[in-house]
Amino acid sequence: MKATVLEISGAAALEGRLSRTLHDLALLGDKRAGSTGGTASAAYLLERFRAAGIADAHLEAFHFAAFALRSSSLQVAGREVAHEALAYSGCGAAKGPLVHVGTGEPADYDARDVRGRIVLVERNVTFHRSSQYREAIARGALALVYVSHAPDNLVQIGTISDPEDGLGPIPAVSVGERDGRELIAAAGSDALVLMRVDADLVPATGHNVVGRLQGEGPALLIGAHHDTWHVGSTDNGTGIAVLLELAEQLARARRHRAAVFVAYDGEELGLFGGYDFLRKHEIEAGERFAAFVNLEIPGAGPDDVRALAHTHALAGSLRATAMDELYPVCVGMEMVPALFGGVVPTDIQGAYRWGIPGASTACDTPWYHTTADTPDKVDLPFLARAAARWRRTIAALDSLPDAAFAPRDPHLWRLQVSVTPSDEGLLLQARATLADETPSQAARIDAWVDVDDFTRVFRTSLRADPHGAASTIVPRAALQRGAGGRYLHVTAGAEWPLAEWILPLH
Repeated sequence: MKATVLEISGAAALEGRLSRTLHDLALLGDKRAGSTGGTASAAYLLERFRAAGIADAHLEAFHFAAFALRSSSLQVAGREVAHEALAYSGCGAAKGPLVHVGTGEPADYDARDVRGRIVLVERNVTFHRSSQYREAIARGALALVYVSHAPDNLVQIGTISDPEDGLGPIPAVSVGERDGRELIAAAGSDALVLMRVDADLVPATGHNVVGRLQGEGPALLIGAHHDTWHVGSTDNGTGIAVLLELAEQLARARRHRAAVFVAYDGEELGLFGGYDFLRKHEIEAGERFAAFVNLEIPGAGPDDVRALAHTHALAGSLRATAMDELYPVCVGMEMVPALFGGVVPTDIQGAYRWGIPGASTACDTPWYHTTADTPDKVDLPFLARAAARWRRTIAALDSLPDAAFAPRDPHLWRLQVSVTPSDEGLLLQARATLADETPSQAARIDAWVDVDDFTRVFRTSLRADPHGAASTIVPRAALQRGAGGRYLHVTAGAEWPLAEWILPLH
């Protein structure tokens, strides 16, 4: 009986610590990268890291172009409809009839001509809104209206376009589900829609919060993003709460392997923090990581979807600690881009494509990206179980030899890249192969150059020859020093990237 009392007492204390973090973060309000709330969030986490005993905890700043909305409007048959402009939406006005295309996947456009029309798409838990947007653009739509799937006609917001390319080519707004149902009913009628978005890009600064516990070998990389839309208690207050709990416990525990903790910034806007960390630590500093654990909404409400994606190397450890029971939707990481339209919509997209093994949680909630995502929506008993289970899993990973993490995930491609200076700029030669090194004929190979403020200055898409090879010239203008350094990115895959290669050009 005494053990049971102690267990109950321990679980209650853990729930209390997690609740404290969730409420502390909620008091900061909207914490999107570059905002006052985002800066306050980074300062709070830095203090918590240091209080946990992570002596070298520090901030790592990065720069980016933030979406700054000036005004927007949406009228249907002369009636103003409540809405929010989606971040990095295109600017300008659009006028035309509505066409409902379901969730906006490619098959939803069969036998539908949307050229010169405004498409109406419904939220899809897996097919990402940015993929819906790209599909609408490719089909010739004038604009996009996104129908939220949240209670009480709440509007779900988020990034709609690739922010590295600046503002998107067509306007896009989000509406509540009740209003969306009315618009779906009106689609196909003669009702005209008038849309307008007026926005700009402004320089902004985000902050990753980074700390390290010393140990042997390549470190375990444990992270969660701290930026939010609105209060963001499930997305991603839950991830930060578990991250801090793990940091506090690991700082007191006997360990073998080094551990690096990261509270990423700018995930919601464009995965900025994840890529900034990868560039600075893995690509430029040459640090090596045994595996990543990414806490992307590790818990939400009691009836919400609970999912976990992982690479091949972690499958055994996750089964041994019953993670697949805690997260019933447990799949290989390669399934994520297949479901989401080509992207891994969380901080470790680059790390995964680079070849670092790992696992990422992903829960869904009806309050996702709404003003009602507050601490009361979190299932605290489940979040406490998740924190305890991740502690056991990290202990299991800590005990593994380096060789256990060495095999490359069999679903990832291999990408060989060489660059040679030329009179025109830089000759880029790339060769894409499958995991077994079989050349991938007609593979898609994308290459681009980013300034270190995540502004893209060059992009091209190539098709590999029968040997899996392709080449192009990166023009001299894209390589010239400006306000920052340059990074050359190359990705390869059939329908979506399954490998990424990054080279600093400064």
